[in-house]
Amino acid sequence: MVGNAIWPYDPQSDVQQKPYTEHPPAQSQQISIIIAARNNSAYLAETIESAFDQSIPCQVIYADDCSFDDSISIARRYEKQGLIIIESPFHSGVCETRNRGADKATGDYLLFLDGDDILPPNYIQQHLDKMSPSTPFVYGGAEAFGDYSTLWNAPEWSDGRLWLRNFVNTSALWNRQAFETAGRWRNKINTMWDWDLALRGSRLGTPARSTAVLRYRQHSSSWSANIQTKYQKRQEVLLPQMRQICSRLSVGSIISGRLPDFFPQWLSAVSQAVKLISSEEPVELVLLDNSNNVDTLNKMRAETSRYINTFETIRIISHPNSFSFKNEKERRDKTARFMAQACNRLRVEMRGDIHWLIEDDILVPLESGINLFTELTAQRIPPNAVSGCYRNRHTETQFVGGQFDDHHIVKAFSEIGSETRAVDYCGTGCLMFWKDRTPRYWNSHYRNIPAHDWEWCSRLKSSDGTLLMLPTVHCGHAKSPTEILY
Repeated sequence: MVGNAIWPYDPQSDVQQKPYTEHPPAQSQQISIIIAARNNSAYLAETIESAFDQSIPCQVIYADDCSFDDSISIARRYEKQGLIIIESPFHSGVCETRNRGADKATGDYLLFLDGDDILPPNYIQQHLDKMSPSTPFVYGGAEAFGDYSTLWNAPEWSDGRLWLRNFVNTSALWNRQAFETAGRWRNKINTMWDWDLALRGSRLGTPARSTAVLRYRQHSSSWSANIQTKYQKRQEVLLPQMRQICSRLSVGSIISGRLPDFFPQWLSAVSQAVKLISSEEPVELVLLDNSNNVDTLNKMRAETSRYINTFETIRIISHPNSFSFKNEKERRDKTARFMAQACNRLRVEMRGDIHWLIEDDILVPLESGINLFTELTAQRIPPNAVSGCYRNRHTETQFVGGQFDDHHIVKAFSEIGSETRAVDYCGTGCLMFWKDRTPRYWNSHYRNIPAHDWEWCSRLKSSDGTLLMLPTVHCGHAKSPTEILY
């Protein structure tokens, strides 16, 4: 909840609170177009006219960011048509200027327009046709014109992978309550404001794609032309920065109760690793309690209460799944099914953009979180998942991770070396991954072998996903509270 805005919007709330009126409000009160600009006098008239020339009437607002050309004089020509002008005595930047325009807007839907771009006549209508009460925003493509011409055709949402690159331009149509709940426009790295807002807004529901195409003017004085964000070196710096600023981390674990006395040490290590990440977004901790023991649950509650300043939320969810077995094969089969089912439960319960699974017998080093998080968000195209290293407590000469050979036989590492490397599989002991770029479900068996982690990793590999193992994240594997295997 931000201010008086609540998302998702419930249209029935208006039915209950507002008296019946025979005539619905004019459509011009439903949509507000906010033009935010500074020193765009050469193009401003064409931009304003494109807003008034929409096939459906809209409220049009011009928010000026302390222009020193004749932008205000040009805007005043349209006051008789209903243009609302907001002046500023000082330069505050594009984000603050857009937000000031939003403060003045009365529409249920908001569309932001730069002072040198043009809306085709059916632009608003095409966006509005794709809007529903649960849609946070509707986006479309853009056609560059002016100094050069090109078409940026926006993908369908299910194919877009917004965390990889931005395809949502400034002139998306926003449900006003989603815009407010997402946190409005903000300036974090002095560019990529559209991507920042779209990433936050996409958490509130499924955005929709429209066939409308914005006319996006390119000229020597435009912001996009000057900051050179289209060049590879600039992108390699800015993309990771924005991912690190915007992404929300969820830490999850299945607490079996096998090592109850190890839990305080485990949680202390996890907490320290999370603090070192210094995430700008809140971090949550989700624990599935499979201990089936009231005393263990009470100890967990008491211990986690010490870390309320590290995690925004700490949820302990009862997961009393138990099974019996007659032999080792049956034990392995049922354990694999349980682990797959528990990982699926965690995936639903963990609400972050990045998930970090840490098994309850893995002791993560202090720098594990920042090393994994940095590697996962780096580069123009970051990996899908990253893993720490730890030894197999059943076969101590091997690490949990390695390659599949040509016959799909697992070859585990006996040494991990010192270089980060791409691997075919790892365990779930210390695994961090993008929620929207990895397999949606966990299955229990890999080619009839009970191994939920192998199966998940094999599907990631088959979809050309990248899984990296970091030797710098060398975890301990607890055989007992006092015996840690490294």
